[in-house]
Amino acid sequence: MDRIEYLADSTVRRGCGFMLLAVLTVMWGLSYDLLLCLKTGAILMTLHCAALGIFAYNAPKRNHRSTELWVQLNRGADLPANYPPAQLLEVLRKTYLRYAELSGTMALGLAIGAAVVWVVRG
Repeated sequence: MDRIEYLADSTVRRGCGFMLLAVLTVMWGLSYDLLLCLKTGAILMTLHCAALGIFAYNAPKRNHRSTELWVQLNRGADLPANYPPAQLLEVLRKTYLRYAELSGTMALGLAIGAAVVWVVRG
């Protein structure tokens, strides 16, 4: 189970890393206006959080053979003979939710930063 959780974590982390790179690139482009930069970052991270939430909601309904986790598990050859596919999808669902919470926390931090900048500017 530890290997499955590790592979699910690395799969979702890789996708989140690319999303974070995209958000940081947009924020870098808007860095001339700190308030706009922080508000845009908060909105984009909120959208990312929502997307991960939708992925988590749909994870139990997916075909386990169409996931990247299945490919990383050597198309099931690395699993025990009677391993239930629903358990793979449950691990993915929990991983999506963990990263959705992290993304939501980052969005909240950016929104608080934007509020502080807005108050200070007056």
